[in-house]
Amino acid sequence: MANISECPSCGKMIYSHAALCPYCKKKTGFPPAPEPEVAPEPKDEQHRGKPVKMLNPFGQQRKYKKATIAKAAIIFLLAVVVLILYINVQRMNNRQLSIGTSFDHTTREVIDSMANEVLQTGLVVAKFYERDRHSLVYLEEGHLYEFDAYTRDSKEILPQEHNPAAIIDYTGSGILQANISPDESFIVIMASRNPGNTECGLYRMDASTKAVTVIDRGKVTFENNEYRVESGGRTARYNMEGTKLAGLTIEEAEAMPKPKPVEKREEASEERREEKKEESMVEHLQPDQIDIVKKVVMPNDIKVDPKVVPDVPTVPTVPVQPKKK
Repeated sequence: MANISECPSCGKMIYSHAALCPYCKKKTGFPPAPEPEVAPEPKDEQHRGKPVKMLNPFGQQRKYKKATIAKAAIIFLLAVVVLILYINVQRMNNRQLSIGTSFDHTTREVIDSMANEVLQTGLVVAKFYERDRHSLVYLEEGHLYEFDAYTRDSKEILPQEHNPAAIIDYTGSGILQANISPDESFIVIMASRNPGNTECGLYRMDASTKAVTVIDRGKVTFENNEYRVESGGRTARYNMEGTKLAGLTIEEAEAMPKPKPVEKREEASEERREEKKEESMVEHLQPDQIDIVKKVVMPNDIKVDPKVVPDVPTVPTVPVQPKKK
């Protein structure tokens, strides 16, 4: 190679222009390296002492400035930060989804396990697996309960606390039946209002707020997914949501105008029947059995003292002689 020569002292290959051998540390006697050629300055006086402008491959002047580079760096950093935040948010969402799925699965298992225990002594009314309700409503020995899957505790539902008109006789049969509506928004309750179940109440309870509305009362029966209420000669029918299908409710029946009493007509007819009875008896009497007695009728507005005997003229009885044959 042109720039490699043999050291005169140790014979090793070294740089041709090295003053000392890096191996034996002796002078080599090689000539020094030539100095690089310096480009002559431009002859134009206006460019003397100024840096030469750099051109891009297209022959255009480059205009890179420090401000532009700083902006690009800031944008790059912001993009990196946004990317990191996006990755963290996705991880959190995936974690919450995993936790929520596990929680929903656990809630369902708890509710189903409680339902199996209730079926041994009671009746399951509704199961709510949603996070906002997460409960089990069941009927046991005439009482309505709600089991919370979070606290795993049961609490009795008392409709009369939400509406005083929703009377339930717990000393007797209590709540006879409770059914969830098809849309799971309401629970329709059929309960006894007095001993002997002579009158029952039909109530509708909101499954979320527990607000209670009195639908009707009377003799209530449930058949073919319909409620039938009979009272005072009327009959009303309701669907599973407690909506009236036909008939009059107790409030509508009580609001109807009642017919006027006919007591005076009955009294007049009674007096007429008495008169006809007396006339019939007189026709069958013999002439010698008839006494002519003047009847004295006292007005209704005059009060007579029983101790004072009024002077009332009377007509003596005149016997009627029978006719001689």
